[in-house]
Amino acid sequence: MPTSSGNRPAEVFGCPIDNQSEIAQNIRARHWCPFQNRRCDKKSRLIDFPFGVCSAEYGGEIRIVCPHRFKEQGSIKGVSKVLGGCCRALLQRF
Repeated sequence: MPTSSGNRPAEVFGCPIDNQSEIAQNIRARHWCPFQNRRCDKKSRLIDFPFGVCSAEYGGEIRIVCPHRFKEQGSIKGVSKVLGGCCRALLQRF
């Protein structure tokens, strides 16, 4: 992925933004979420199709912005440990 200090999407529908492969284009065209294994369900008030940004570059770092993205490989459990008791019950839903 290109290095930059800008604020921009880093991953859309599970694919890095610079991935222009046929597979990535097909995933984007179908609005497919690889973390739910179905069409993305994130809504935007500004666009008429799912908001497929999974992670974003902010201040030179890649940050997860999608709650479904946290589910990959059990990373939600790590978030629960960091946030502690107040958020643990909420995160266990995932």
